[in-house]
Amino acid sequence: MYEDSDESEDFGYGRLGGVFGPPRGFNIRHAGRQRQFRRFYSAYPIAAHPEGNKQNLNYGGKIFMPASALEEISHLEVVYPLLFKLQNDESGDIKRTHCGVLEFTAEEGRVYLPQWMMEVLDLEPGNTVEAINVALLHGSMVKLQPQSTDFLDITDPKAVLENALRLFSALTVGDIISFEYNDKIYRIAVLETQPSPSAINVVETDLSVDFAPPIGYVEPTAPSSGAASSQNSRPASSIARAIQSEEDRAKEKHGAAKIQAFSGSGRVLGRKKAKASSLQQQQSINNEDLAQQQDSSSASAKSNQVADVNDPVPLDIPLGTLFFGYPVVPPPGSEKDPDGEAGGGSNSKQSFLGEGRVLSQRRKR
Repeated sequence: MYEDSDESEDFGYGRLGGVFGPPRGFNIRHAGRQRQFRRFYSAYPIAAHPEGNKQNLNYGGKIFMPASALEEISHLEVVYPLLFKLQNDESGDIKRTHCGVLEFTAEEGRVYLPQWMMEVLDLEPGNTVEAINVALLHGSMVKLQPQSTDFLDITDPKAVLENALRLFSALTVGDIISFEYNDKIYRIAVLETQPSPSAINVVETDLSVDFAPPIGYVEPTAPSSGAASSQNSRPASSIARAIQSEEDRAKEKHGAAKIQAFSGSGRVLGRKKAKASSLQQQQSINNEDLAQQQDSSSASAKSNQVADVNDPVPLDIPLGTLFFGYPVVPPPGSEKDPDGEAGGGSNSKQSFLGEGRVLSQRRKR
């Protein structure tokens, strides 16, 4: 709603004179013929309509008028589509809005308004409202402000508003209109209109919509460094400290432990007793080296990795090296020595000792 001086004599021509009609001052009578409709009616909400099935029309910008209004308007030189200015000045402050007409089916002397329009005009059921036929400029821009942050939950507000504004014929600065979407009622205030600063016609026009922040909306602030560190830190509780200490010990153990390839033990079949002493000496040296490497590990790891002195030396080779076994060394006194000669000192075995024969041998001349 908005309050200004009495401009009802404009007849909605926007002070454009001969573009929409006669200039200001000739709007009531011109050439002996009336050009403006102006009547007083008793206002009631749509919920009080006799048919009782008009509840969905509460979320629009059109009213019900009596049939006599249509008959009277048909004899006037008016601009279509039919738009009306409704105003209430009973309280001393003139409160106004603009609307279209949906049907001429109301009882004589009554008009039925949407509930949001009754609130804008500060009307109670049965109060008097003045209806004046006007012509408004087609709107090019409107700025709206949702009345709650629930409007931000709508995934496609442009499509929803486009569908909701089809039930409106005009928008007035100061109005708080309402529409229904997904069984929920949303309220939006009209803050600004262009090209007219007070009201615009929204019938069959391309309208750009701008939004102001919803009431109650707070811009999100970037978290400070202190807040970020407090969010990343663990809670100071006994359980949190225990988990943290376990993780620290696991990290230390993982860093101190060295990867050992083939750290298991093996046994050799047919091992001679003569070599047992040398193997044991080598194994004891390797065990000392292994013990020194495991000093930084935990006590439990040390106890599990102690090797038996009677076991063979563990195979410890660098990472990435493939092991295909030791070279074969026959025991002394066997049939052949490592050089491949017989034990009795005889000549080495010769291959291809036979002789060859040639078929169809040529005769010597």
